[in-house]
Amino acid sequence: MDAFQRAIETRDVEAAGEVLDPDYALCLVHPTAMVIPRDQWLAMLPNYVVHEWTVQEQQIDTDGDCALVFHRGLQRATVVGEPRDGIFVVSDIWRRREDGWRVWRRDSSPLAPLEMPAR
Repeated sequence: MDAFQRAIETRDVEAAGEVLDPDYALCLVHPTAMVIPRDQWLAMLPNYVVHEWTVQEQQIDTDGDCALVFHRGLQRATVVGEPRDGIFVVSDIWRRREDGWRVWRRDSSPLAPLEMPAR
């Protein structure tokens, strides 16, 4: 989890790629439903500038080769030149593979309405 967050904050595409499952997707349902596959997410990462990320609450549950991580955090960020600030609820689903744990799916939902940056 720390390696994934560090890769996001440093915008390190190579490090993020090492943590992501080959079938990774960012699956959003709020404020706009969309699925951003791994390749698109990695291409956007250099334009995702995190100014602050503070975890307010975190719960981790594991069952065999699956883990679920719930976060509520305060984020200040700029995504593709647009502000993406606020409190977010993030759910990460991790799967254990032969080479270790990989993030398979992520949902990131703001608690307050905001505009999503253009893809």
